[in-house]
Amino acid sequence: MVRVRLVFTFFALTALVAAADKKSPQGQVEDDAVTITATLLNAEQLRQTVGTDFGNNYTVLDVHITPKGGMPYNVALDDFILRSESSGEHSEPFLSAGQIAGAGALEVERSYGNRANPDSPRPLEGTKLEMKTDAKGDPALDALKKKMLASKTVTEPVSGWLFFPLSPKEKAKNLILSCKTPHSKLRLAFR
Repeated sequence: MVRVRLVFTFFALTALVAAADKKSPQGQVEDDAVTITATLLNAEQLRQTVGTDFGNNYTVLDVHITPKGGMPYNVALDDFILRSESSGEHSEPFLSAGQIAGAGALEVERSYGNRANPDSPRPLEGTKLEMKTDAKGDPALDALKKKMLASKTVTEPVSGWLFFPLSPKEKAKNLILSCKTPHSKLRLAFR
């Protein structure tokens, strides 16, 4: 009986270590102006960093931007779009922490129709927007303000989070991050 418990304990610990070593899906792209690396964050990583996973309502990316050649690079959040190749959903990121954890939050609900064939995206049938308000706000707001990527011109590497109103249940292999740069339109896939 003791031997069975030891074997079970060994395998349980091995599984925990393997799960802890599992790396988050990541991708990298570059052109003549910039190198962009993005890592998909999971709900546990959000809880550990800012104390909440925001109801597990968002797909969150940790983005690192490195300008090339000592030239200034304009980080513009509206240059980013996250797409799901399986559902056809796509979105720009939220522009401020207050949109996610402020006293008011915008909830987006989209409805989709059936696909014409298995290779086509699902057509968007409708979008419902609802503003939720909370007088006390979210205590994670200050932490989130420090973590979010900001629009600004940089000459040195910069990093921060981007929040997209897309389901975090989407498989990483189906997500594509697009970014417009002065030289091209980059497409980053996650592995």
